[in-house]
Amino acid sequence: MRNGLFLSLFLLFSCGDAKIDKSQEITQVTPSAPKAAVAQDVLIQKLSTALSSDTGRVAAEQNTIVNHAIDQLLDMEVTQTGLFYQIESPGEGPLLKWADYIEVHYKGYFLDGQVFDSSYKRGEPIQFYIGNMIPAWNEGLQLLSPGAKARFIAPSHLAYGEKGFLTGRGDTLVPAHKILVFELEVLELLPDPNG
Repeated sequence: MRNGLFLSLFLLFSCGDAKIDKSQEITQVTPSAPKAAVAQDVLIQKLSTALSSDTGRVAAEQNTIVNHAIDQLLDMEVTQTGLFYQIESPGEGPLLKWADYIEVHYKGYFLDGQVFDSSYKRGEPIQFYIGNMIPAWNEGLQLLSPGAKARFIAPSHLAYGEKGFLTGRGDTLVPAHKILVFELEVLELLPDPNG
């Protein structure tokens, strides 16, 4: 019965993703295992409230994320904007806030596991102000403290939207309307270099 319900929900609410540009160097990633295994029926009950019968893009992407989280047994939370997140390690100290200058290591990939960017691969974390990134990061980072590790699943309206993301050479790195997954680690809160 449980598997039949999940399959019915999946078929009812799933939608296709745009194809990625195969000319880019893309690697495959196996998402990190969740902190604690969660039973599929528990996730179905928890995340089914985020499913929508709306036929628009935002609702279809949200339904796709719910199905992905259930399939991967990811015990995710969802914000009012539609950002799905899982805090794997809480970090220490107060929550980060808008305009904090921080250093982060991250890996970004599509729902199928293909990595499109990774500071780990480059061996160099990035430094930035919260507020200067995509909406998913600007919102999600404020749920974390320094030292935290988390996973964000961002619907396209909280990522690169209808424009996608092009490299400096004009190659497509992230296609339009693509759902993105980020595994990230907030290394530290840094002193403001301008202040």
